[in-house]
Amino acid sequence: MASDLSRWWEPALDARPEELLSLEAAAGQQQRFAQLDALAARLLAAALAGRPVASVVRGEGPAAADSVEVLGLTAQERTWCAEAFGLHEQQRRGAWYLPQKMSLKAGAVNLPHLVRERPAHALTLAADSSAGVSLVDGAADAVLLWSVLVPLFETLIEPVRVRAAVPPKAIDDQRRLWSGIEERYRLLGIADEALETFNFGGGWHQLDRLGQQYARLRLLDAIAAVDPLQLVTRHRSLQMHDLMAGFAKKAKTGTALARRVLTRALQRVACGYFAGDWLAVLDYLQAPPHPDEEVITALPEPRLYVGMSAQAAGMAAEAGIPENEIHAMLAAFLGGPTSLSPVEERVAALRDWWTAFDQTHAAQRPGMRSLWGLVDNEVMAFEAGEHGQQLFRQVLPASVNEQVDRLWQSVTLQRHAKSIVSNPRPHQLMAETLGPALEFWHGVALTAWFVCEGPYSRTPLSGVADYYSRPLAALRDVGCPVSPDLIEELRTVEGQLGPEEEIIRERTELPVDTAIGSFTLTMSHSNGSRREGFERVRDIVTRHRRTWAEQYLDTYLQQRSRTALQEVARAHHRYVAAKGRPPTLIQFAQFAIPAANQWTGGDLGGLFTAIGEPAPAQQERPARLLPGDGSDFARRVYIALGGISVDNDLRMNRPEEAQRQWQLTRLAVESLRYLQLHEALGQPPTPKQFGSARLAWPWPGEEAEGWPVFQHTLARLTNTSPPSETPNAEAAESHTATPPSVGKTLSKGANASLEAETVTVRLTTTGAPVDVSAVLLTSHGKVRGDHDLVFYNHPHQDGVHSSTGAITAELPHIPADIHSVAVIASIDLEAQPTAVFDQHSTWRAETTQPSGTSLSFEPAPFTSDETVAVVVEIYRHAAGWKVRAVGQGYDTGLAGMATDFGINIEG
Repeated sequence: MASDLSRWWEPALDARPEELLSLEAAAGQQQRFAQLDALAARLLAAALAGRPVASVVRGEGPAAADSVEVLGLTAQERTWCAEAFGLHEQQRRGAWYLPQKMSLKAGAVNLPHLVRERPAHALTLAADSSAGVSLVDGAADAVLLWSVLVPLFETLIEPVRVRAAVPPKAIDDQRRLWSGIEERYRLLGIADEALETFNFGGGWHQLDRLGQQYARLRLLDAIAAVDPLQLVTRHRSLQMHDLMAGFAKKAKTGTALARRVLTRALQRVACGYFAGDWLAVLDYLQAPPHPDEEVITALPEPRLYVGMSAQAAGMAAEAGIPENEIHAMLAAFLGGPTSLSPVEERVAALRDWWTAFDQTHAAQRPGMRSLWGLVDNEVMAFEAGEHGQQLFRQVLPASVNEQVDRLWQSVTLQRHAKSIVSNPRPHQLMAETLGPALEFWHGVALTAWFVCEGPYSRTPLSGVADYYSRPLAALRDVGCPVSPDLIEELRTVEGQLGPEEEIIRERTELPVDTAIGSFTLTMSHSNGSRREGFERVRDIVTRHRRTWAEQYLDTYLQQRSRTALQEVARAHHRYVAAKGRPPTLIQFAQFAIPAANQWTGGDLGGLFTAIGEPAPAQQERPARLLPGDGSDFARRVYIALGGISVDNDLRMNRPEEAQRQWQLTRLAVESLRYLQLHEALGQPPTPKQFGSARLAWPWPGEEAEGWPVFQHTLARLTNTSPPSETPNAEAAESHTATPPSVGKTLSKGANASLEAETVTVRLTTTGAPVDVSAVLLTSHGKVRGDHDLVFYNHPHQDGVHSSTGAITAELPHIPADIHSVAVIASIDLEAQPTAVFDQHSTWRAETTQPSGTSLSFEPAPFTSDETVAVVVEIYRHAAGWKVRAVGQGYDTGLAGMATDFGINIEG
């Protein structure tokens, strides 16, 4: 498409909403939105009249997704919405960027209803209506809310939301914020008087609670006085304006590819107003597709390369070559010593483990210890009486335990995907791999024991179906159901058990002499109760477990592995469809690590092979630092840190010491993660990398005293060199800091003092296009909320401003609860999807102040596919400010940086 061709919407780039809508109608483009506009207007009118618009149903269980429903739709509207907004329908039109799961602020659309019906608690109730929604099953209502209704309602109720939040402390920031809200209201055609009380300086804080509730009601009335269709269409016109501007920005020499135009914000617009159809967007904009545009309407079916060793004989016969040559070729393809794939090897190991597990439960007798601890799924503890932990090592065959230790001994960490590191709890990971079958059959066997042998059970036998409803439902869903006869037999046998008998733990007899004679006083301490009949219940459970395993275990294990691999393959295909290129190792890890840890020992390359895709890079396997069993090592750390046995006497008489021991326990358990990070990083982690601020440090000097003790203890127990001694951070800075200077070059890690005035950090870049942003951080290194990210879509926050290639911070106006401002450089992957920071794509930071400060920092070229980097950090020091040259890169992209700083980037 020639760049000089006239298009109907070009004048709309500088037009008001009503003018854009007129141009749209004249071009014959308005009718395509008529049904959606009418639906949104009707729902808006209902909301402003006090009726709820959406319903959120919470998922059952910690991993279960919530569901949402748009209320009041007719059958015809629901059918239309399913076709327009259903996930699979949107994907068939090319919207593969739609996430499988999203965080949905559904409370926004119900806030008008809550303000009218529950004014005293409206904001709290609306905040509680956020939902974590899965789109896998269609979820058309969720996509309609996410793409159309939530943005509309958030714009209309923005004054209420802003007044409920902590306001920016800088007056200029407050004025800019309310000026933006006023302009949006004006564009929507809402009377200026609507914001009279809410506006900056309007007297909001002089109102009591009832006065504020009344002000919110008046605001709703002012919005309701406007034709809802006008509000909906003008809001849509603002969205269309952003789409047109984004398209024009990327189409200087012709139509750009969809993935370059559709930023995260514009993906909502395409999904909401064009049903995810990029070709419909181009038709609206009267632009031809890019010559290289490929609209993928369906993903290829996953092809898995597992189970081939069992087919070796047939393959050899068909090819007319010896079978051992087929096995050799398979071994070469799989990159292992045999033709057995890592997945097949683990499936076989799970069968062996199940046999030993079944035999152990079947041999249980009254008078024996319980089998609590046979499955490693408990929190580590080092208290007196914790004898059930790691029971599997005592009762299962050594060969079975050794096989689990070998196959699940390594994992990949989510934030450090370039290395495969030690797994301190292989038996726990194996149990997770077995999933709901183990959860149910181990759980019901324990229930039988504790009901009959005591001391107590969390559920009676008659309550098994309810108590274990989640794993039972999961087994039904995969076609491996537990027979309802088991549930019925347990209910029946419960009525045939013996009467409850107290379990006497301690009995004391004291002779007593009185004037009228002598007698013996008997005192006893009971701990729960038991009922005769365990062996009968055990045999019922054993019979059904073995029947289930004979019928379903092989199918279940194959399905567990194949489902995990197929989900990874589909995620890989979705990524290629959305981005137009295969993922890097780091990007692949974001959706593949759980499957890799369970089925390939954390080896992402092995997982690439299993789904038939080439691995873009190989992971490193650093030397293992964990000496032996993780639980034993953590116990050694606990003792070395001063841990002692904690019993009821200590808890009752020395509660402060008991609390201190609990804190040491947590440090001992966290030592295992410390070793994993040490392996992944190639050096001991820093306090920030380890996340030391999350933990309590039970020393008089807290973390400052406890951290060196912790590190040196681990170095001694792992026979590694302790970290080099470093002086206190503040003292170190006092030696390296220099007064503000002109023309000074900072090396990585160096710092310099700043004057308490405005400071600007400007980036000069070569190679790939780079965006500059800033993050406002508290003393804990985290944001207060997502608003603390300052970038081109949110350019002002509490004295920090972004502009093209630069960040400016007005230091006197930065709030007291902000400790530092991190300046971020990120490659514009929409403009150049394969770019990374390297010798060809570099940046240089210039830090300047009006008083004359001039500092520069240029790091060495990055070498690990980093796409995001922390450039410099402006931070408080004593009563002033300093700047530090950081140069820390992230090969995990913006998602990795956001995780570090506590920013929610979903949805």
